[in-house]
Amino acid sequence: MRILTFDTSLDKMYITLSLEGKVIDSRIVENSKEKYHSAYLIPSIVEILKQKSLTMQDISAIGVNIGPGSFTGIRAGVTVARVIGQSLNIPVAGVPSLEIISRINDTQKPSLCMMDARKNMVYTAKYDNMGNVLLKPQSLGLEDAIDIAKNDEYFIITDNKMHQLLAGLGIESINYQQENYDFGQNLAELTYKRLKQANDGEYNWYNCKPLYIQPPPITMPKAVKV
Repeated sequence: MRILTFDTSLDKMYITLSLEGKVIDSRIVENSKEKYHSAYLIPSIVEILKQKSLTMQDISAIGVNIGPGSFTGIRAGVTVARVIGQSLNIPVAGVPSLEIISRINDTQKPSLCMMDARKNMVYTAKYDNMGNVLLKPQSLGLEDAIDIAKNDEYFIITDNKMHQLLAGLGIESINYQQENYDFGQNLAELTYKRLKQANDGEYNWYNCKPLYIQPPPITMPKAVKV
């Protein structure tokens, strides 16, 4: 099984190509001054396949980060995944970003993943040390999320804003945005695991949808004076 995975939801773009669960190519793309990283998704896929002397028809399945994260990135990644899945009639597995970042936990503690969701809300999820879901991705009020974080039974993984906030309260956490983690590797592993355990039709392309825990921000047009 040759699997192509990509993640455009986080602050960097991750693309991997794996064969039977083993990554054979991995790329990390950062934003440029001119473009957001998801703009490089299609050219990067084409380059990887060309260097491996492959075409899209050689891909058996797709894995994609479905969020939460950048609304623009989520939309771009899921749209490309669905288009490829439909055109090639191959499975498309969506994986939440909180589950992806949870895999940096190398301790026996369960993971508590926290990302700023703005407006005093926090994207939160919990996973045990085997990767099983203890609390599915959801948004919690800031005070409720902090109360959970005060429990020292968790290995806490945060973004920049939540890391600073918790540090000010004397709560330790790992800031995934300050380290050079290859989340593409994590996504590839999680995609392979899902597909190996899947029921027939479970990962049809039309089942892959963005995980918009909160509605995307919408800018209303200004009223026209008459």
